[in-house]
Amino acid sequence: MATQPQVVAQVPAGAPSNPTEAKVRELAKAALAEGRVDYVIGWRYGYDRSQAIPAFISDPAEADELIINPLIHHNLVTFLKRKMPDPPNAKIGVCVKGCDSRTLVALLQEELVDKERLYVIGVPCRGTFERRKIEKEFSDEVVDIVVSADRTTVTATTRSGESKDFAFDDVLRSQCTACRYPNPRYADVMAGEDAPARLEGEPVWPGIDEFEALSAAEKDATLARVFETCIRCFACIHACPVCYCWDQCVCRSRKPKLVGQKVEASENLMFQTIHMFHVAGRCPSCGACDQACPVEIPLYLLHRKMNKELYDMLGFEAGVDLDAKPVFQTFKIEDALGEH
Repeated sequence: MATQPQVVAQVPAGAPSNPTEAKVRELAKAALAEGRVDYVIGWRYGYDRSQAIPAFISDPAEADELIINPLIHHNLVTFLKRKMPDPPNAKIGVCVKGCDSRTLVALLQEELVDKERLYVIGVPCRGTFERRKIEKEFSDEVVDIVVSADRTTVTATTRSGESKDFAFDDVLRSQCTACRYPNPRYADVMAGEDAPARLEGEPVWPGIDEFEALSAAEKDATLARVFETCIRCFACIHACPVCYCWDQCVCRSRKPKLVGQKVEASENLMFQTIHMFHVAGRCPSCGACDQACPVEIPLYLLHRKMNKELYDMLGFEAGVDLDAKPVFQTFKIEDALGEH
């Protein structure tokens, strides 16, 4: 007789673990109880306390399941983009970290999201984990990840009971290590005090200096090598909060066939290059695409490089100022296009 798959229940959140988490729960509960929103999009634990997943809360009592900790890497703005809100006229509460809010600002600037239907809860962020960095240190399944009170040590435990400590900064996502905007650039209400920026002054793009130091031939070889493993699953596009074409995506079109469908390095690079140009001027390097990729392609090589070029030529950073116009909707005679 076939063995039935084991179903593991989601972990209840319990008492709030920090003031920001408590405030998020309070704000979500009040917004739902007062009818300000139909549902709130936040984060909750998944099957265990080693992972967070998106949560859609419509009952005020469920607000106590919301969590705020370094596991909450998902950019929830993804669920606001074209054709996603359900029902279409719903009033939505959404929690945003600093980089998440920049994608929301980009969508608002282009009038792709109805600001009047949103209730934005800003979440100060001190960085989120690259869970894969932790998983690779074990042969067994990781089921628990705990951060020390002083946020210097992370302890991971497997199902068999093996534990290992990591330095907090060693397991952060690379974009978090150089974050200049840990606090939302746009929110209706903030859930706690501002978090300190990890970097002041001019922006940096981790990994891009090394890429730019390569010769032209070495760059071509690097891109061919990293993109040859792409399986064209579209996970990066589905996870991207500012890529919204969906059924009109040029990369999916068969009639007319504008992009080859063969899975090989050159076609894969073309596919990703089109995505890069599509989100240029909107992408804040939130890392949603990197996190979603099942074969761990360093998609930042394209997106951070584009962001660096836009900053060097035009002094532009995506999603920083809600009142500013998108970079490709403006023109200044002094723009340095073509001179860099």
